[in-house]
Parts: sequence; C-alpha cells; structure tokens
Amino acid sequence: MMNKNRFGPIPFILLVGVLFFGCIYFFSKDSNPKQNVITKHEKQENLYGPHYSLWKDEAKSKSLNPESIDKVIKLNDKTNHYENHLKGYNLNYPSTWEIDHHQATHYTRLFSKNLRVDITVQNVEDISLSTQAYIYHTLNTIKPYITVDKTFNVSNFQVRNVDYKRPALKGIHNDLNHYSYYFVTQGKYVYTFQLKTNEKLHKAAKQKMVTLLDSFKTAQPTSIELNTKVKNKNSNPEVNLNHNNKSLVIPKNHFLMGIYTPTSLDINEIDAFTGNHVGSQMFYKPINSEYDAYVEQLVQENRLPVVTFLLERANSEHNEDVVTSMIEGEFDKTMESWISGIKQTQSPVFIRIGNEMNGNWSDWSHKNNFNDPDLYKLAYRHIVSIFKENQVDNAYFIWNPNNVSAPLFEWNHATMYYPGDTYVDFIGMTSYNFGPSAGNHYKSFDEMYEELYWDYSRSYASKPLMIGEFGAVEAGDNKSKWILDMFNHIPTKYPNIKAAIWFDETHGKFDLRIHSSMESANAFKQGMNKPEVITSLK
Repeated sequence: MMNKNRFGPIPFILLVGVLFFGCIYFFSKDSNPKQNVITKHEKQENLYGPHYSLWKDEAKSKSLNPESIDKVIKLNDKTNHYENHLKGYNLNYPSTWEIDHHQATHYTRLFSKNLRVDITVQNVEDISLSTQAYIYHTLNTIKPYITVDKTFNVSNFQVRNVDYKRPALKGIHNDLNHYSYYFVTQGKYVYTFQLKTNEKLHKAAKQKMVTLLDSFKTAQPTSIELNTKVKNKNSNPEVNLNHNNKSLVIPKNHFLMGIYTPTSLDINEIDAFTGNHVGSQMFYKPINSEYDAYVEQLVQENRLPVVTFLLERANSEHNEDVVTSMIEGEFDKTMESWISGIKQTQSPVFIRIGNEMNGNWSDWSHKNNFNDPDLYKLAYRHIVSIFKENQVDNAYFIWNPNNVSAPLFEWNHATMYYPGDTYVDFIGMTSYNFGPSAGNHYKSFDEMYEELYWDYSRSYASKPLMIGEFGAVEAGDNKSKWILDMFNHIPTKYPNIKAAIWFDETHGKFDLRIHSSMESANAFKQGMNKPEVITSLK
C-alpha cells in the first residue's frame, strides 16, 4: 500500500528479515555466513555480469514444490527434454543451457551466461481477458521500444514474435538489454516465452528459439495438490538475532507485534492504552533519504526498527528511472549514512526494499522496467550487497510482494521478483481486509492468510515469514473478532510467521486504525497481552 504521507519530516523505522539454517535462525555480530557467498558471486559477476549470478542464485533457492510437477530428461549430449505436467507443455533445449524450475508452478527458466528464456503459461479465463487482450496488455508498456513485430510458423503452431530493446545500464559489465517475446496461443492458453540477451548474441539466440519452438508441444495440464508436502513440514522456528547492544529473540509459537503509525509518537499512545509495549515500529523512506536517527531512538526504546525503502525520490513525480539508477549506483552515497548509522546501533534493524513490486501502482513495478523483473532484483541485490560489503551484520532484509499481482499475469507473479535466498532474510506478506467489494465478501483472517501462508512456505521454503503490513476495516463484519483471530492463529496455525506490522492509519475511505471502534481497540489490547506476543528487544 503506497501513501506519499508515509515519509514526511517525521522520522521512522527500519525492518529487516532474518532466517538461517534449520529450525533455529541465529546470527551473531561475529559470524555472518552470507558474507562469503556474496563475495564469491561478485567474482562471478566480474566475468559474466550481474544477470548470470542472479539466475544462478535463484535456481539454487529452496522450494517445496511436488516433484511430480515437472521432469528433465537428457536425450543426448546436445539436447535435454523438459516436461511441465502442471502447465501442460514439453520442449527440447540445448544441454549447454541451465534450467531453473524450482518455481515451475509459475515459471520455468532456461539460461546460460549470456541469455535467459522465461516460460510462463497464461490461462486467460483466470484473468477475464481474451488471448489477444492479454498479449496487448503484455506489450503495452514496452511499445516505444519495439523493433520487430511479426508472425511465423513452426511445426505445430503459429508464433507471434516481438523484439524490443531498452537503454543499456551504465557501468554494468555484459548488460543484457535485447529482448524477444514469443507468444503461442492454443485455446484459452497463451504460452509466453521471453528471451533476454545482448545485441551481439541476439540473432543467434533467436535462431535457437526457433529450434526450441519447433520442438514445443502442449499436453493436458495435470491437476496436482501443491501444498501437501509443505503442510507436513509446518515450520516453527526460533529466531535469535544476537548483537552487542540489543537482541531479538522470538521463541517457537511466538511472534513479534509491530505497528506503523502516521506520526512516530502515536505508538506511545498505543502503549498506554494496551498497558503493554509494542515491540516494533515501521516507517517509510524514499531511497534517496539520508539516515534517520529515529532508528536509534527506537532501539533505545527496545523496539525493533523496520525501515521500508520506497524506490522513489523524495518529493518527485519522476521516478521512472529509479530502479535502473539504483543498479547504476546513484544512491550509493546516501546508503553510506544508513550503513554507518545502523551499524553503530549494534542491534537488529530490519530493512524492507521496494515492497509490492508486483503491483502496477508501484513506480518500481514492471511498467517502468521494460517487463523485466530482473531489474528490480538487481536493484534490491545492489542495496543488500552494499550493506554486506561494509559488514553491517545487524541489518536484516525483507522481500515483500503484494498478495495479488497487478496485472494478474503469470509473468508478473511475485515469484518472478524473488532475488534469491542469499539476499533475503524474511519473506514479507501483505494482505489487507478492505471489507466487502464487488464480487467479494468480508474475509476472515484465515481466508486471507491461510492459503497465502502455505503458498509462501512452499515457494520460499528456507525462510521465516512476517506480515510486512496489514489491517482491517469495520464495514461488513466483526473487526474485533478479526483482530483476535489474528493474535490467536498466528502462533498456533501459522507458526512460521514471526512478526506482524499493523498499518494504523486510514487509507482513502478505508479506516484501518486500531481505534476505529472501541470494540476493535479492546480486541487489540487483549491480544497484545497474550503471552505468545513478543513486545520488546532484549
């Protein structure tokens, strides 16, 4: 949820996600196993550029998808065969290419050091569009950059091919800024292939795509229950973020309750009303903001700072280039002040970078980034790398998509924006209860978060979860019950959720405030005094 008033002159808070191996996530100021991994990747980037290193990281990221979804078969020394049973297609590809199919529920990626091919399948009935309308909306934001638009035939299909190119990134070795879309339509399905490579290799890569498409066949999609495996392994971690000054400890079946308030001092009023201590405060900052010493005040108050960096410039309506400017290093000097300030706290600080990147209301979404999620991921990784290079081991990073993508296309699914396990500590969840609307009823907490919880636990299986921001309205049902269900169900039904941040403000016509009624406020007060709620740093 974007709100320009979130980063006024009022100082705010920093939030960073944490996870590590096994059931206990432990970090100390003297050991950071992430540091060596990133250094090794930097050496790889010197050879091939940042794209290949990104794709390798993504391919190594852990999911718990059923093994029956897909299959890779080696046909001979030159050719591999890939079958996606869930989506209903198969094809051959060069054995020199690597494959990332850890998120084959939404996309499969073929890649080498200088190119990638992302494959998605869109059922247009799911989005209430025609096949032509889906293709139109896919191409709409890249129209100014299109260089080729043609059709051709392969063995089984007619293919629409659209080429385009974006401006090259400055100072990036082996930038890959030439693209080709290939659309294959059959009935209600549009099989979408996006090729990305450099100018030198584009022609040869397109020839390989014709060969690949000539082998492409469709099949009846197989219905597969996706979450059985993860439900048998419901993660219930402890979180121990230990540092010299303050530490964050969240035992099993506990979670940290936090809040966003429009002005920083509002949190004291909530403390006084509940007779307890809210353990975390979140605030928003544009990416070009200097360090806010409010981080230190929060630490002194034993609250976990959660800083959300919006990928936009303060007081600017021209943010189309912010993501590419981040990759090119425009904001590195600004980040130095945050590096110094956060490091000196010697306490955990959470940092959330460009949340809701899969929503077209965000300036850092696909609409300003050439339909290329890689650009967001490279910008995110650039910021994380700066902190790690400076050994800021008390900063923890949250990756936080919206629960629903806009547009609701497979190529824009949240999984497409994941920067890789090495660069993420917590997975953020965002789903607001805005009450009944056209075609929707008032949803309970479980209706909003149960399926999302299992999907995220399956898709990002090595990471703890947190609710990065959420809230509910009164209209349509019982908000006080919704609040109590949240406090009761997170530690019992959803124990991998280790923190939750309530958005305590109105948003347009939606009153999300805790005090929207006395009943809701009292429910929050009751929940805050449950023993499973963590209310303080140690």
